[in-house]
Amino acid sequence: MLRTRPAGFTLIELLVAVTILAVVAALGWRGLDTVARSRDDARRAFDVSARLADGLQQMGDDLRHAVSQGAGLPAVSVRGGALCIVRRVPQPLGGDVRADADAGIGLPPGAGMLQVVCWMARDGALQRSASAPSDSRAVLQAALQNPPLPALTILPGVAGLQVQFYRYAGVGLLQQSGAWVNPGTSANAAGATAAPAASASAAAAAAIALAASTATPAAVRVRLVFTGQPLTGTLQRDFLLDDFE
Repeated sequence: MLRTRPAGFTLIELLVAVTILAVVAALGWRGLDTVARSRDDARRAFDVSARLADGLQQMGDDLRHAVSQGAGLPAVSVRGGALCIVRRVPQPLGGDVRADADAGIGLPPGAGMLQVVCWMARDGALQRSASAPSDSRAVLQAALQNPPLPALTILPGVAGLQVQFYRYAGVGLLQQSGAWVNPGTSANAAGATAAPAASASAAAAAAIALAASTATPAAVRVRLVFTGQPLTGTLQRDFLLDDFE
């Protein structure tokens, strides 16, 4: 009499099938995990790039509206490693005070006010502080000497902020050439105005240095030093100023 094999799978066959399914599931999970990580990295890089673009646009807007108020209130200056800007107060709906004045349009309230904006790399991030609008010279000078806090964090992962000014070699035809100089150095003063003669008095030299510190450069160069991911290395950006002297 023939013995028939019972229907179904043996224990060994079940174990083999479960093992194969486990291996396939593990490989599939690793693939899905890699895709998810790549998606998160791409999203984080996009967010950082968008914040960087917005920050540079805001910095350009600050420099584009920079205005010099003479000694003690230069249009742009570097103080304690921070780029400080004396700028016109932003107007609603993209209004331009100068264009409205030229067109004979009535100026909105507070159109003549200024504010002090400072950009700095602090606590591992690019930060921006802005004072309250004011038409008081004393208030603006105080804000320039002591930038208001708290500062707004524009972009994390920034280790350093470096600034240079572009100074023309002179006036007239000499303005066809110039050089990038570091603020606060003798080259910055010499670039803004001619160096005094060897026999010039200390008062004349001080007057020339004061004029150099108040003269608005033709352009400002900003270098941002990044640390970590997704941004690494150095980014350089040049800004032209409208009201340079």
